[in-house]
Amino acid sequence: MIKELVPLLQTFLWIALILWLIKYFKFELKLLREVLVKRLESGSSFKAGPLEIGELKNQVESVRQDINEINQKIIELFLTTMSPKMYFNLEKLAATDPFGKYEKTKGLERELYHLRDIGYVDIESIKAIPESGDDLSKYVKITDTGKAFVKLRATFSKEQNRDIKAQ
Repeated sequence: MIKELVPLLQTFLWIALILWLIKYFKFELKLLREVLVKRLESGSSFKAGPLEIGELKNQVESVRQDINEINQKIIELFLTTMSPKMYFNLEKLAATDPFGKYEKTKGLERELYHLRDIGYVDIESIKAIPESGDDLSKYVKITDTGKAFVKLRATFSKEQNRDIKAQ
């Protein structure tokens, strides 16, 4: 029966030794933990055997920066794919003032079809719009999506101008 208790007694002795070491080196362990935390927070890496902590944080930050740059390029590409003249007309439709006089040229008609197809304007019938008139706003209404595009592009243009001035 005593032989069967030896492994259990050894386990208790090991646990007691480990607890005594932790209590005895309590101050040193706390100091070590604080140093490691400061080092990791500053971006340094810590390696203990096969385990390396901290390097992943630097890699994640690098990937995050790359993604932000790519997103910025995609936004810029998306916002600048519309021709300046088409954007000018969409902007006039988004304004609270009436659009004003117009002539339904082939170019304007093409723009209206495109703006309607991508969901930026609402038009009952492009063919029913008179060849010229005092206010295109009577026939063409900008959608919420169109308003959001104008607002986003205006914000982008302001940021771009600010960046150019800062250089």
